[in-house]
Amino acid sequence: MENASKALIIAGAILISILLISIGIILINSGRDITSTGTSGVQSQKIQAFNSKFTAYEGTKKGSELAGLAGEVNASNATDSEHQVKLTLPTSLTATKNYEVTLVYCPSTVPKDTTTEPGYIYEINVN
Repeated sequence: MENASKALIIAGAILISILLISIGIILINSGRDITSTGTSGVQSQKIQAFNSKFTAYEGTKKGSELAGLAGEVNASNATDSEHQVKLTLPTSLTATKNYEVTLVYCPSTVPKDTTTEPGYIYEINVN
């Protein structure tokens, strides 16, 4: 009888140990999910902050406003070597003429001729 009660105590201890190990694994995995969610949130904020420098110029703009865009692109390219923006301007600009500014966002498959990451603006075309 004494051996049976010791066996039950040992079996109970083993079950409790397995339960504690399982809870630990669940907690570790949920912590990883929270960390990856936080990391992706920070990344999306970085992308949004970078893109906001240029989104103000999107749409129809006067030629006089495009000097500010060119200065913003030059400043960004000088300070951020990872996210270079290509600016395509017409050969001659008229200050009073309207131009259409389109922003090109880097797709999930990054083009070979760019140094940026998906989601970032990497090209600005003015027509």
